[in-house]
Amino acid sequence: MNYQQAREFVKEAGKNGSIYGLDSIKSLMSRLGNVHRQLSILHAAGTNGKGSVCTMLAQILAAQGYKTGQYASPAVFHPLEIIKINGAAVSKEQFAQAAGDVRAACAQMTQEGLAHPTAFEIETAIAFCCFQREACDFVVLETGLGGELDATNVTEHPICSILTSISRDHMAILGDTLQEIAAAKAGIIKPGCPCVTAVQPSEVMEVLQKAAAEKGSMLRIADVPLFLSRFSYSAQGSAFETGKSSSQQAGGLLPPDLCGLQGTLALAGACQKQNLACVLAAVSLLREKGIRITADAVLKGLAGACLAGRFEKIGTGPDFYIDGAHNEGAALLLRETVQGCLAGRRLVYIIGMLADKEYEKVLRVMLPLASRVFTVTPDNPRALDGKLLAEKAAQLCADAAYVPDICDAAALARRAAGTGGAVLAFGSFFYLGDLKQAVMDNG
Repeated sequence: MNYQQAREFVKEAGKNGSIYGLDSIKSLMSRLGNVHRQLSILHAAGTNGKGSVCTMLAQILAAQGYKTGQYASPAVFHPLEIIKINGAAVSKEQFAQAAGDVRAACAQMTQEGLAHPTAFEIETAIAFCCFQREACDFVVLETGLGGELDATNVTEHPICSILTSISRDHMAILGDTLQEIAAAKAGIIKPGCPCVTAVQPSEVMEVLQKAAAEKGSMLRIADVPLFLSRFSYSAQGSAFETGKSSSQQAGGLLPPDLCGLQGTLALAGACQKQNLACVLAAVSLLREKGIRITADAVLKGLAGACLAGRFEKIGTGPDFYIDGAHNEGAALLLRETVQGCLAGRRLVYIIGMLADKEYEKVLRVMLPLASRVFTVTPDNPRALDGKLLAEKAAQLCADAAYVPDICDAAALARRAAGTGGAVLAFGSFFYLGDLKQAVMDNG
């Protein structure tokens, strides 16, 4: 199987839609020799922050010298970016080789009368095969949706589970209440395996604490003041100082050699403060398990932790930023970032969203800061019609218009912002790749 055939295989499977559950992925992995059981996995779930936390952890482990795999979906800019080893996407050849094994396993399943695995299950299995074949020391694994019934939760004994910020999203699948959503995501907590959680709303924390207690899992809360004594950010990145309390003074939270570290984080934005606290808490847990991670590796990994589509600057004249914020929780943090980094500048938005998101809440959070808004329709079956989005936006910003073509939207937004202003595109990852390419192609 070559790469093009592998891509067609995944694309064809995508026509079968999605199935939320573990039976199919378990059957698939069993026919692949359960290669995932040979991997040392850090498993992360949450509504916002998963990508940043996983990237930071993967970079730290790689900086220590470990061969580190990372899996996250969906792809934003290139299909291969979902599977990385030491920060670099796997090659077309590596992907195709693993896809060939997975296709053979899928054929066995259909011959036995079982349903064909979904595209996400297939890509998850391909990732596991790549990591096992490349003999990765560690794998940082990000859930696709939810937790308990997500295909990545075929993972049985992670060395650490991580729960980032949990808020309302995917309600049609995960439930209408925060408690229901939290319960779904708490499904990645495994018996006897430690878990780190971001500081959560009280109703979420109650669910997580109950789940951890039932499974005999130590739950460590990444309370920001305990892990960070200083944190600041700009449009260029972040600066921090770790907590100054030693392990004895803080109940085992930070090893002494990780206290009082001063460093930089390539990722920018208000959201990264809590994300970084989660990372430091996870590193502390790994250290307690005997995994060598030095202070130098922490500083080097964080300084090099870049992630596309997270308040990412993609152009100048005017400054042009993209961010994947697509729910109320993410929008609140993005607004804080904008107020901190772009205050006093004429701000023009490009917004594209999916119909199953609470887009009106996102608009209410973000639009009071905008001088002008252009809406687009992402290239996705779940996309919200940009015309409808423009109508909703016009209720909060008088100058809102729908633009059918993404390239035209970028050009209009730049012109409207002027050289001293700024353009910010957000609302969905599913159009940011095309938008970034359009901006880069036109200087």
